[in-house]
Amino acid sequence: MSGKMVKWLSGSLIAMGAFVVGCSESNSSTPFAETTNDGVYMKNDVKQMWARIDERGSIASYFDSLSKEEGAPAIGVSTRSNVRCAAPALQMDDNTRYLDELETLFDEGEQVEGVCGKALKLSDGQVAPLGVNLIDSMSVGTVEFWFRPNADFFDKNARTLLGNDGARIHFFYKGGELFFQKNHHNQHYYVNGKAALKDDWNLIAGQWGDGYMSLWLNGELVGYWEHDKGYVPAQRAIPFENLVVIGYKSSCCMEGPGQYESMTTSGSFDQFRISNIARYALPDSLIAKDTTEEKKETPEVVPEKKEEERTCKASALKMDDNTLYLDELESDYESGTLVDGVCGKAVSLKDGENIQTGINLIDEMAAGTVEFWFRPSDEFDLNTARTLLGNDGARLHFFVKNGELIFQKNHPDIHYYVKGAVTLKKDWNLIAGQWGDGYMSLWVNGEMVASKVHAEGYAPSTRSYEFENLIVIGYKSWCCMEGPGQHSSMTTSGDFDQLRISNIPRYEVKVEEQKQEEKDSVKILVPIDVDTTVVKIDSIAGNDTTIAVVDSPVVDTTESK
Repeated sequence: MSGKMVKWLSGSLIAMGAFVVGCSESNSSTPFAETTNDGVYMKNDVKQMWARIDERGSIASYFDSLSKEEGAPAIGVSTRSNVRCAAPALQMDDNTRYLDELETLFDEGEQVEGVCGKALKLSDGQVAPLGVNLIDSMSVGTVEFWFRPNADFFDKNARTLLGNDGARIHFFYKGGELFFQKNHHNQHYYVNGKAALKDDWNLIAGQWGDGYMSLWLNGELVGYWEHDKGYVPAQRAIPFENLVVIGYKSSCCMEGPGQYESMTTSGSFDQFRISNIARYALPDSLIAKDTTEEKKETPEVVPEKKEEERTCKASALKMDDNTLYLDELESDYESGTLVDGVCGKAVSLKDGENIQTGINLIDEMAAGTVEFWFRPSDEFDLNTARTLLGNDGARLHFFVKNGELIFQKNHPDIHYYVKGAVTLKKDWNLIAGQWGDGYMSLWVNGEMVASKVHAEGYAPSTRSYEFENLIVIGYKSWCCMEGPGQHSSMTTSGDFDQLRISNIPRYEVKVEEQKQEEKDSVKILVPIDVDTTVVKIDSIAGNDTTIAVVDSPVVDTTESK
C-alpha cells in the first residue's frame, strides 16, 4: 500500500479479524510489579513468554492458540497524542501510519527513561508483542525505532531486535553487523553492514520504495542495494503471522542472511514508527556510481524507472488528508500479472484469479468513499455475474449482473444496495461507492449511476470470522447477497489499479437528481389477496405517478373442512 493509514495505537489491536484490547497478556503468571518515582516507572520480572512461544513453534501459532482457548489475547500498545518531544525524537505527521511510544507496561520488561517519555527495557529472553499487525501492502515505507543495548547484549553472537516471525520485516544484529530483512513469498531480501551500536540510544531504520532497500543507523547509511519490491504481508491465512514483536525470533525464514537459530534480545526500545514514505535519502554520489557501473557492464540495457519517475495520468487518484488507504495495486501477488496502469503498474486478473489487498476494513466509518479503477478484459460481460472488489460478508462489495453495476453495503442481517445500468469503457473506468451525505450512491467515471436516501455508516462484521472484512479483488462467495438477488459465487476478469478509501464523501449527489430518482422508484403496496393491474397516469401537476388499480378479487375456492 503506497498510501497512508494514520492510526494512533491507543490500547487496541485489530489482527486479521481479531479485536485485541489491553495492556498485558491474560494467561501470564502474576507479575512482580515495582514502582519508583511516585509510580511513574514500573517493572514486570516475568520471563516465560519466549519459552511458551518457542514451544508452540511460532508467534502466529502461539497467539492463535490463545485467541481460541481464552479469547482474544491482550497485547500492549501505547501512544501519547498530546505530547511532543524535541528532535531527534520521532514525530507524528501525515505520512505516519503507526507510532507506538512503547510506554505500556507489558507482561515482561520494565519502564525506563526513554528518548521521549518512558521506554521499554527487556532482559535476555523477555518478549514484547506490539499492537501492530502489518497486514497492508506498502509499495513505499520506512520502519524506525530507538534501541539501547544492555550490558550483556554483545554476549551472544546473534540478537533479534524487532520484526515479525515470517521475517517480512525483521531487524537483527550478528557478528558486529546490523541486518534488515524484508522477505516475500519464498524470497529472502536483506541488507546488512558493519555497525557500531552506541551504549546510548541508537536510531535504527530500514526503508524501501525509492529504487533501493536500505538500512540506517543514527542517520548514517549501513547498507543498500537496488530493489524495486514493496512490502507484502504473509498471505497464508495464519492470524498474527504479521504481528510485530520485540525480543522473539524463531529459526524460521532467515536462510537468506544465513541465520539458522532462534534469537533473543537484551536492551531498551522506544518510539516505533512506520511511515508510507522513504525518510532517508541515499547520497547522490552512491546513486551516480551505481548508474555508471551499470552502464559499463550492460550498456544496452535501459534502467527501470524508479518510483519517482512513474507515469500517472491527470485523473489518477491522489493522497490527501482524508485518505485512509491508497493501495497502488502494484505489488508482487501470488496471482495475476502486472501491467501498465493509470498510475505506474496495475494488477491484471484472469477468470478465477484473485488477490488479497491487505486492507482489513475493521473500523466503523460514519462517512466514506471507496474508489478503484477497472478495465474489463475482452471476455468480461456485464450481463454475466462478475465480482469486482469487496469483502466476503458484502459489508462493502461491487459487482455486475444483467447489465447493471451494484454497490452493496451490508449491516447485520440488513442488505443495503444501489444499482443501475452502465456501459463500461474498454479503457480504464473509475468506479466509486459512497455514503455519509444522507445518501448511498454509486458512480462511474464521475457520473452518478444510482442513489438512495441512506443514513447508515459503514459497520464492519463482528462475527469473529477470520478475514471477513478483508478486501479482496476477484472472488466473492455466495454469502450475503440475498438482497440484490445474487445466490452463487463470482469471479472476475480484468485489470485493477489504485484502490482508495476515504473518510468523506467525494462526490456530490444533486438534490434534483435524487428527487426524480425517488419518484421513479415509488413502491406501491397492495393486498396480497387481489389481482392488480399496475398502470401509469399523469397527475394534474404533470408528474408521473404510479398507481395500482384493482381489477378483481382473488377467490379462494378451497372447500371448508
